[in-house]
Amino acid sequence: MLGHESLKHLRLKGFVRITRPFNGLMMVFAVYVGYYVQSSRVPEPLEGLLATVTAYALSASSMVVNDIIDREIDTVNNPSRPIPSGLIKVSEALILSFLLGAAGIVSSAILGHMTLIVAAFFYSLALLYNTILKRTGLLGNVAVSATIAAPYIYGAVLSEEAVDISVAIIATMSFLAGMGREIVKGISDVEGDRRRGVMTFAITHGERAAARLGAALVFTAVAISPLPVAIGAMSPLYIPPVLAADIGFTYSNIRLLRDPSRSSKIKGEYLLWMFTGLVGFLLGAYK
Repeated sequence: MLGHESLKHLRLKGFVRITRPFNGLMMVFAVYVGYYVQSSRVPEPLEGLLATVTAYALSASSMVVNDIIDREIDTVNNPSRPIPSGLIKVSEALILSFLLGAAGIVSSAILGHMTLIVAAFFYSLALLYNTILKRTGLLGNVAVSATIAAPYIYGAVLSEEAVDISVAIIATMSFLAGMGREIVKGISDVEGDRRRGVMTFAITHGERAAARLGAALVFTAVAISPLPVAIGAMSPLYIPPVLAADIGFTYSNIRLLRDPSRSSKIKGEYLLWMFTGLVGFLLGAYK
């Protein structure tokens, strides 16, 4: 039997894990990228702190809601998650999600009415996806992919209350890569999703068709990646990281198309290539 301190430590890790820290940190980074690409400057310290709280807290809140709703699926697909493993009670997760959501909305409201509108819209979209749209398949994929593009838009609006072509392009690339990843994720989750009646593309059209569609969306993101440099919106510093990401995406896509059963590993690789692209977006804005 675990000692009291060991159990407390495991529970603490569970509360951290349920917020999906890596996803939250990528959201924070993307806000800073959107801000810098839009304005060629960085936020003031307080502005940056509030933006960080907004991005991380709202992302974390939606992730917790996702785990609450998916707890039955996770008993099949991922039983080690904090809720199905028994580390965290559903009531505790609900309180955590509420507190995180409130913190994110309040911090965004302090920054201004435009940032509040953007944050509230995309947070609502994330909650709508978790509660309703996830069962619909592609429509749900569109919704969650829009939230992946959201932090670039938020950062741009925070800096200048506008979204220029550079930010629009990188947000579009992130949307396409994110949607491809969401469709591919459905391949590895078929058994649990079928039990819950979640109509993913992998369930309605088959795993190989889902692999082809997911890869096609990612390839589309790769195809438009030269645009920011071509139109002069990004410096040559953009090229090395984004080229590395493009090569990584291509490699992962080829492996996926050859064997869709690799989807569980491929979705993790996609996340790495998306982060690599993020670095390129930030460097490319430096002129």
